[in-house]
Amino acid sequence: MAIIEMQKLRLSLHDKAVDVLNAIQKQGFVEFSEISEQKRKYLETKEKTTFEFDYVSNRLDFAVNFLSRYEKPGGKLERMFEGSKVRVTEEEMEEATRSFYFNDLVETAQNIEEKMNDDRAKMKALDEEAKILAGWENLDTRLALGTNTATTQTIFVVEKKTPAETLHEILLGKNTPHHIERVGEHTFTLICFTDERESVDNTLREYEFETITLPKRRGTPKEELERIRRAKAKVARKMEFREQYATGLTKHLPKLKMMSDSIFWKKQKHDVASGATRTKNVLVFEGWCPRKRFDELKNVIAEHTDLFALEPINLDEGEEPPVEIENRGFVKPFENVTRLYGLPGYNDVDPTVFLSGFFFIFFGLALTDVGYGIVLALVTAFIIKRYHVPDDLRSFLRLLMFGGIATAVIGVFFGGYFGIDMKYMPAWVQSIQQFDPIKDPIPVFYLSLALGAAQIMFGIALKIVREAKNNALVDGILDQGPWLAAFFSLILFGGNKLGYLGGAQTPYVWFIYASLFSLVLTQGRKEKNIIMKLLKGVLSLYNSVGFFSDILSYSRLLALGLATSALAFAVNLIAQMVKGTPFVGLLLMAMILVIGHLFNMVVNILGAFVHGARLQFVEFFGKFIIGTGKNFRPFKREERYVIVYK
Repeated sequence: MAIIEMQKLRLSLHDKAVDVLNAIQKQGFVEFSEISEQKRKYLETKEKTTFEFDYVSNRLDFAVNFLSRYEKPGGKLERMFEGSKVRVTEEEMEEATRSFYFNDLVETAQNIEEKMNDDRAKMKALDEEAKILAGWENLDTRLALGTNTATTQTIFVVEKKTPAETLHEILLGKNTPHHIERVGEHTFTLICFTDERESVDNTLREYEFETITLPKRRGTPKEELERIRRAKAKVARKMEFREQYATGLTKHLPKLKMMSDSIFWKKQKHDVASGATRTKNVLVFEGWCPRKRFDELKNVIAEHTDLFALEPINLDEGEEPPVEIENRGFVKPFENVTRLYGLPGYNDVDPTVFLSGFFFIFFGLALTDVGYGIVLALVTAFIIKRYHVPDDLRSFLRLLMFGGIATAVIGVFFGGYFGIDMKYMPAWVQSIQQFDPIKDPIPVFYLSLALGAAQIMFGIALKIVREAKNNALVDGILDQGPWLAAFFSLILFGGNKLGYLGGAQTPYVWFIYASLFSLVLTQGRKEKNIIMKLLKGVLSLYNSVGFFSDILSYSRLLALGLATSALAFAVNLIAQMVKGTPFVGLLLMAMILVIGHLFNMVVNILGAFVHGARLQFVEFFGKFIIGTGKNFRPFKREERYVIVYK
């Protein structure tokens, strides 16, 4: 289709009719924008007051996120494709908003969270104490009793590198009175005189011993470790009880999600209303909507109030409308490729409809296996049919489904059937095959380059269309026409050289000279000096290097198709080799075939998408798209936790 034509608008709304913003938000096709400073001097701006909505919305979000941790998940595939959003009707949303009282539930969730945080803190403290006491079980001393005397101090030491026996020899060598008693495998106590403590500490640090302070508990380490074990078990039971209680509360999660989104929508509306410029009693908004829906917007507002004025207005100097594209049918899924790159500028051409056919073919050429294509198409079609997938994921899956269809169709001509050697296939299947990328890759190479030349020429033609759209058709023809002529002349010359076109070569050679001469004449025409005109025209011929480099980039289609075929063949070969293994041969063969082909298919599907998209972004878009536009971001209900059926 095309880039949607946008209309800038001004909406003046009496503050008694501010609730009409609910209807505008529900329709979701108006973007509100900031009013320029020049216009603001005639209006007031009220400071936003969203504390109440922020507070309630944040509490509900907390409760949803907290209880979602304890929700029993459905099937893994179902959750993967459908997500955790609740599917509701408009009536169900309204009923939940009227009748569901959430404050007690939110407070309960907060209390459970606080208590569980306390339990986790207790568990962490107990673990740390147990870690310290580990290794001191054989110490027959009550921890509450002091271990120091008036003249001696007891140090609790953990070995790291140096054994206690070596420390004993070191202290003897320093004439330091001491007593060492081993407690555990790597723990011991060291008793020294108080006035020798500093010297002993220095020695311990020098030889990388660790000194610790045991917790002041009433029993021995062994007794306290048992008490810690019992305390941890008690805390664990409390945590389990709280988790079970939270799990029971998840039955309210669907309505809680409805309320959370409902309050969030009110917050969005309040943000827009409270941030509007105004006179004494009138709110003034500026924004954008699709031009074809301007009258629809007026009717939507009129259904709710007469206290408004809606008018189209002109753009400010240097202002560009936001960009949105619209495509339907077969082309719609290919918007995923365009949006991945970024929407084109408002004055550019929507490339989606033009890239769709090329991407379809390129994807198929990158896989070239009928089996892989059929599997991809069937799996994606099943997911779309079986699960309630979100719209954006549904669109991407349809793109992959089309890629699978392209692969199956193109694979017939390339003889790709799960890497099976074509000599084992029926004669009628062999007769359809036209290309063999493994035995004879050159024709596939030529095909890739031909498709590249076709797309690049198409891109050049679209540049002329873009210029025509912006009232510069003559410049478009003079800038891009000679390049198209040069491409055509080379194609005709090559066709004649290869015998596809009859007649003498001379006319085709003269056609090449004429197209090159036209490039010299036109590419420097905007220069004022005649010498500079000719010089710039001659230098423009260097751009042909870039064009031919772009065409060579399409050889990646051969490489990808060749890799798919070669890997599929290798998987079959390895599976055949292990088939004769005694007892487990058939099992190993089946595992290698399934895992190998699945891996090959997934990796090369990813490669087909990435490289197919890259050819669009770099080689194609660059020929006619000048820049990316500012995305159209309408004021609409952001469905974070629910999906409202229209």
